[in-house]
Amino acid sequence: MATHIGGQIEAVTEQRSLFGPDYGLLLLLGVISLAIHGWLLTHTGITARDSLGFSRYALNLENPAASAMPPDPSRTIVDVIKSEEHPPGFPAAVLAVSRIVRVATDLPTAQAMLLSAQLANVIAAVLLVIPTYLLGRMLFGRRVGFAAALLIQVLPVFAHVTSDGLSEGVYLLGATTAMMFGVRAVRRPGVGWFLLTGLSVGATYLVRPEGLFVAASVGLMIVILGAMRKWPRDAALARLTALAVGIGMVAGPYVMVIGRMTNKTTPLQMIAPSEGPKGLIWKGQPTSQNRTSPSTSLLATWWNESEDSGSSRLLWAIKAVVTETLKTGFYVPAILGFAGLIAFRRRAMSDPGLAVMALLAGLNAAVLVAMAMSKGYVSERHTVLISLILCLFAAAVADPLFGQLSRLPVVGRFWAGRYAAPGLMLAIVASALPSTLKPLHQHRVGHKHAGEFLATKIQPGDTVIDPFSWAEWFAGRTLHVIPADPAAQPGSSRWVVLEHITHDNPHARLPRLQAALQVAEDRANPPKVAYQWPENVPFAEAKVIVYQQVVKP
Repeated sequence: MATHIGGQIEAVTEQRSLFGPDYGLLLLLGVISLAIHGWLLTHTGITARDSLGFSRYALNLENPAASAMPPDPSRTIVDVIKSEEHPPGFPAAVLAVSRIVRVATDLPTAQAMLLSAQLANVIAAVLLVIPTYLLGRMLFGRRVGFAAALLIQVLPVFAHVTSDGLSEGVYLLGATTAMMFGVRAVRRPGVGWFLLTGLSVGATYLVRPEGLFVAASVGLMIVILGAMRKWPRDAALARLTALAVGIGMVAGPYVMVIGRMTNKTTPLQMIAPSEGPKGLIWKGQPTSQNRTSPSTSLLATWWNESEDSGSSRLLWAIKAVVTETLKTGFYVPAILGFAGLIAFRRRAMSDPGLAVMALLAGLNAAVLVAMAMSKGYVSERHTVLISLILCLFAAAVADPLFGQLSRLPVVGRFWAGRYAAPGLMLAIVASALPSTLKPLHQHRVGHKHAGEFLATKIQPGDTVIDPFSWAEWFAGRTLHVIPADPAAQPGSSRWVVLEHITHDNPHARLPRLQAALQVAEDRANPPKVAYQWPENVPFAEAKVIVYQQVVKP
């Protein structure tokens, strides 16, 4: 099968410039992307919790003095960047979009910033069709480029994370652009192409550190080709230098500002576990029970000490990465993608562009396995780059796969025909759309209403315990900083935001949940129900409850 597939794909003539059909296909992809993301944008209850942090970061870039409590006029943008866990790329994009949103609408700042985070992500997701299509066309041909770009726009996980107030759209736009330049650079080597690759990697790194994976795969290919003497070693060194210079020109200032490669806790804990609270699960620490970040995605596979204790950590981590990759790739495309990686392995030996993609997928997977062993979890969001690569290979393997199936006796005729592969892609798209078009986080819109209620009730000196973070944001309390709880004064109030949840719910691991439950269940000083959402239903059916406990003298 591999020989047949390799032979078919080798016969495809590489396109070196855009022609009329390319513009038509790109326009169609753009319309589809706008329709899907526009629908999700207008059918969002509230954005994901991570969007609060990105929006707060953006506001602090605009007004650094407000990033301290009390406000400190001496604070600068550099101080803000040094104190934040994430790189500044996506928050800067959110800030740029918010300058327009806040002028064009009369939304409160809390809502305007979350809308801006969504719009920044959506704009990048729509633009993503361009490098995805071009990358697929460069590797396999026009039809594959279109099919891969279509899959990436319509599969549920991709559509949702690039329509939410998250960084995935900007990250994938940068990473795919870097991959496109990297493939071109290793196929038609020149210092300029490697410099462009480095610049794109640097820009992606300013969104998420994982952007360096692209540089690592391209750099490794340069080293391999130089070591095998397929390239003169001095030329290989020059190309490697150009790649590094490009990265340094964009990412260097950020690295110098923070004084290390990243402020994100996950890489730091993987490198030096003693720096983080979780440590290594292979040393027996039950990380899933010590979660401290309220922004961590719940769409993940978690190590459970009680259930998984005694099993191989490595095997668990591999299974977790595969499971989340299959979910992100909507199962069938992901499986086809794995089949494509196997089927094209021989061609990758002679095609450095294809080899770069395979190396990138393998490197990313290996790091995710290491992360899963270190952190005890892996989420769908971590696997988006691998799944994007798998979509490219899935689209490429469909035609040759049906060609092989058509040779089967008796049943082969059912798989024959030039429309078999496009039919499969359309079937995948049709089956994905019902999940893709599900509104985002509508079941948590009550937190927004709870925040609006709290905004009218909270007095100076009151304490708010909101494990979910949304209500405090919509109340305007955490736009720049998350205030510490004030000392309890007689007559002041403790406001608690809770959902009707059970203790085995993933939300039970939220850091402040136990503190909130202690107040809500305090028999010595029982709180009253100050607000519930929906408002016109029995208490037992309420989804979000706000309790008020008055501090006794």
